[in-house]
Amino acid sequence: MQKMMLFFVALLIAFAPVANANQDDEVEPFTWDGKFLEVLKKVDIPVYIPSHVASSKFSRQLGPLFVSKLEASKDRYLFQISRQRVHDGQARTLTFDVMTMSAGTLPHYRKKPFSTFEVFEIQEGTIKFNGVDVDYFANKKAFIWKANGWEYLVWAKNTNNAFTIIKRVMAAIPKGTIPVNGATKGQITAIETNEGVSSDAGWSYDNGKTWYIITGRTTPEQLIKIVKSMVKVDSR
Repeated sequence: MQKMMLFFVALLIAFAPVANANQDDEVEPFTWDGKFLEVLKKVDIPVYIPSHVASSKFSRQLGPLFVSKLEASKDRYLFQISRQRVHDGQARTLTFDVMTMSAGTLPHYRKKPFSTFEVFEIQEGTIKFNGVDVDYFANKKAFIWKANGWEYLVWAKNTNNAFTIIKRVMAAIPKGTIPVNGATKGQITAIETNEGVSSDAGWSYDNGKTWYIITGRTTPEQLIKIVKSMVKVDSR
């Protein structure tokens, strides 16, 4: 029985298709207004911001990108980047959130940026995937693996979909590298939703004292390009 199960898992891995990225990996440059940069320069912790955000032909039709929210204090900051659309002949403005980024210390009751990792505490087994040991949970619908100080979580509706997403995540991050240059640890989540695959990232440059977290409706390919586009804002 065990041999048959391993054979079945091997077949799934071999034939799980790698989704055609095409529009899945689109990003576009984002230009920061000087007034927002002046606010961020007053934050005491190191400030990192993306120079690119997720994009697609459809989303660009919704309107231009802008900073829809910015909160900053000495030890934390948070901002949202959205799209804004005004219907012709109407005064109402519609806002579509693209991504949210925050930075600061985690609440005392949280050890990791994303609670989804804390859900999977009882490991059901381990498989080899592209030469990497991957732990599986939730009847082979959730998978977690570690590499170079980073943890990766893929959670899908079924095993075959999960394998497809794992391939996409691994393809976006070459073996032996990390998503964010200089980060000492981090997490990537890729979760299948009714609208597609949604990905988030959290990382730290100081071994967990300060966490930088990005959430939004981004694919794994878009997310990796966004976190690699991070630039540091010079403080006063």
